[in-house]
Amino acid sequence: MSVSPRLDSLASLAAVPTSAMACKLLFDRDLYAPCHVRVPDTDHRLSAIYVDNQFYSFLKIVPEARKAVDIVLRLGKRDHTAAITLTRRGYAVWAHEPGARYAPPARQPNYGIRPVFGPQPCLMVADKSAYQTCRLQVPDVTKPLMALTYNNRYYSFFKQDTDAARVLEIAAKLARRGDETLLVIEPPTLTLALLEPNGRLV
Repeated sequence: MSVSPRLDSLASLAAVPTSAMACKLLFDRDLYAPCHVRVPDTDHRLSAIYVDNQFYSFLKIVPEARKAVDIVLRLGKRDHTAAITLTRRGYAVWAHEPGARYAPPARQPNYGIRPVFGPQPCLMVADKSAYQTCRLQVPDVTKPLMALTYNNRYYSFFKQDTDAARVLEIAAKLARRGDETLLVIEPPTLTLALLEPNGRLV
């Protein structure tokens, strides 16, 4: 990924909202509550997870992190939110269910669900027209940083790697500590960047 020499198009790019997938990376078991839900278009209960007052229904387990990212990006055609959990079998992908209702166990109809507050979502984007590279000056750092601009927000480069599992693990840790992250997928490389709310273009 090279830094664009001309930055005069940044303003017009930032003025047009573009969408990325907001993915919850729930790699620790205490970050979500397993449950079942009912959704409007099916009669049976679906396996689901509950986090931040939202339900996500089980979609698929895949062994590779890269495949999980690909599935999340494809979900962008129906929604802009998804979740990934880590299991012994691999990465479980969960689809956001905004119309879902909690379905308690049949034998325990009064069984409730505990509220769980998860980490920041990681924004995932693969559309090259949605972002642009730039140089950014941030407080407490002397030299300008390589960065990305996306939807009028600036993200400094944190990690570039072809190992999707390693990048997702780092992104999950950053999200848990409260950092807002942007993950750009530009095969075979994944670029993880951190929001710089006080950054300015140079």
